Amino acid sequence: MTLPGPVEQPATRSGRALQWRGWACVLSRLSREEPAGSLPLADDGWGSVGRVGSTGPGIDAGARQRLTARFGGQVEAWFDELPEVLALLAERWQFELGSPIPRGSVSAVFWCRMADGRRAVLKASPDRARLAFEAAALQAWHTAHTPVVIALDEQLGGLLIEAIEPGTPLAVSLVCPAAGSVAELLNSLHESGVADPSYPTVGQRVAYLFDSSATLYQRHRELTALISPELYQRGRRLAARLARHDGPVVLLHGDLTPGNILDGGAGRGLVAIDPAPCRGDAAFDAVDLVLWRADDLAAIWSRAERLAAAVGADAGRIFGWCTAFAAMSALELASQGNGPSARVEVLLQLAAQA
Repeated sequence: MTLPGPVEQPATRSGRALQWRGWACVLSRLSREEPAGSLPLADDGWGSVGRVGSTGPGIDAGARQRLTARFGGQVEAWFDELPEVLALLAERWQFELGSPIPRGSVSAVFWCRMADGRRAVLKASPDRARLAFEAAALQAWHTAHTPVVIALDEQLGGLLIEAIEPGTPLAVSLVCPAAGSVAELLNSLHESGVADPSYPTVGQRVAYLFDSSATLYQRHRELTALISPELYQRGRRLAARLARHDGPVVLLHGDLTPGNILDGGAGRGLVAIDPAPCRGDAAFDAVDLVLWRADDLAAIWSRAERLAAAVGADAGRIFGWCTAFAAMSALELASQGNGPSARVEVLLQLAAQA
């Protein structure tokens, strides 16, 4: 059984500048990062860049723009030092640097080849605490459905993880995963990780997401007529109530969008990357996949029912979380410049139930 509808880059809680500023301020600012795992390229990522120290690594111009937008002009000093940092990491961890991966808003991301021939992905970031927090979360899950952390250097701001093969994100592949595959991924994350009290709560995550997305009203004032701020706040209040759920608390991925789920092949299934971990209600992690390209309310409810049956959850809670985030999702979709659409209208119908 498959989740209906083709795959696209989700307009829910992904593809926006919602990244983590670091563990030191995680209680006040929680955010998200675009996927930085194995991505489909025209070639295998080799041949355009030599060994570190020869002509130096290629720096993706888009990465410079994205990180500047994220951190401000002061990130230029970090970019000036980046070639030396990459050279130090390559020597320490014995890898050959490949071409940049044109994704990521908190990190510059590169293909790598280890000395033993394995492919890997290197993430270098000026937000060293954020990178260390991501590594800790990946190591907290004992499952094949997350990438293995090969090495971390918090001082230099480098994280080396395995490359997932074939590694195509669901948002790129246009292949809908079977509900059973999604359930296997969710169960593996929620059952293998430990929701240590040091992780932020889903309530804190919710607060940051709604604060961050509300800035879209400042940049697109015309959208207040389409998605009223009051409707947006109704969703926020519902999400806050759901976050106070007194049921089982699990370690959540926190950013489980189609862009952050890779194809791990027949032997591995779906693999989740780029977590924004928090602890709370397991149903929270299902929102983005259930709302994914939904064309009507019946489709959303049907997805919630099928996924709930597969993971042994309450469909009403999954549907409730989707309702809470519907206005935010509509705002983000409309802000992309496409104007009112059928999907925006569906999301607004759902948001009205909050």
